[in-house]
Amino acid sequence: MSESNPTPARALPPEAQGNEKWHDTTDAVWMRSSLSSEESEAIVEVAKFDDGFRAVRDGKAPEKGILFFTPAEWEAFVLGAKDGEFDIPEEYLTPEEIAIQRGEVPVRAVPSPLNRKRPDAG
Repeated sequence: MSESNPTPARALPPEAQGNEKWHDTTDAVWMRSSLSSEESEAIVEVAKFDDGFRAVRDGKAPEKGILFFTPAEWEAFVLGAKDGEFDIPEEYLTPEEIAIQRGEVPVRAVPSPLNRKRPDAG
């Protein structure tokens, strides 16, 4: 385009309209628990942005939408999780689930297999 006609900005999707937390996730690097498998009932994936915001989606059905969190909201969630605020009573869990919830099973964040492949990568 000529200088008098600059390239138009990409239109924001409807969910971005008026959402101050919204971030473009096109090239986001999504991470999930190393315990997640395709047989898992639920797979939670998280992406971190340079400004500290986080995005959370369902790794089994990412088309369902994305939740965005400010750094303060994310910190409050993590502190609550570490404090056991979201723990399930053990009488409802299997022995394996109890060990996971107690932190007895090593867990790490691993890249989602759904991450977008960059043209310049390998």
